[in-house]
Amino acid sequence: MNGERVRFFSIFCALVGSQLTAIRRQLPDMVLNLYIWVFCSLVIMGYIMQSFGLASDYGCFQFASILGTVGLFEIYSNVSKNVMDFDGDRNISYYLTLPTRPSVVLASYACYYAIIGVFLSFAALPFGKLILYNSFSFALVSSPRFVLLVILANIFFGVFTLMLTAHVGTMAKIRNIWSRFIFPVWILGCYQFSWAVVYKLSVPLAYVLLCNPLVFIMEGARASLLGQEGFLPWSVCCGALVGYTVMIWFHMYYKMKKLLDFV
Repeated sequence: MNGERVRFFSIFCALVGSQLTAIRRQLPDMVLNLYIWVFCSLVIMGYIMQSFGLASDYGCFQFASILGTVGLFEIYSNVSKNVMDFDGDRNISYYLTLPTRPSVVLASYACYYAIIGVFLSFAALPFGKLILYNSFSFALVSSPRFVLLVILANIFFGVFTLMLTAHVGTMAKIRNIWSRFIFPVWILGCYQFSWAVVYKLSVPLAYVLLCNPLVFIMEGARASLLGQEGFLPWSVCCGALVGYTVMIWFHMYYKMKKLLDFV
């Protein structure tokens, strides 16, 4: 049994390593794209929009939102690559013939997406601090909480990517990814507002929004970067993220099994 686990783990590491090696040359472009997004968002929300009555600390609020959603905006690209592979070379079919379980192969994909998301999230932190300068203080930041939240968030995004891949299945339906999944999750996920504000406006609506996993990512990111006051408890956010990730994993596995026809 131990020998089998070692073999599974070795194959898992090899699959993750091969994907990280393949993406290495694209990382500078990915970081540049991220910095353009961070710069535009923080200049507008942290400086320009204050002339229209936004709070002086809204730039910091938006910065926490950005750090929590870096992995979300990588999903469209990753799903497209997966679907193109399913329609074309089907490298996934070769990986599934390796002496390991299908769950190990799928987990290697999710891990790869999570590693890239964590890397980009941390890469955005110093750049955002540079733009906001004294507006963003590290005094309220809880580094352990932030690191754990970012890891859990990007693991969720990794599994979510696979679930969306299984739902789309073919390039003919790839346009559905943004309009039916990513945009609704993002716009209703407390990206531009806090859950407490919605709770004051409408209690039923606030509880409905808790069905959106991104709410817990946003609230957890803000609680770890800006202090706990005014946001959902950080521990609740982490627990909810773990629960949503597990549920989506089993749903994704069921859909992938039907799509790829593995045992």
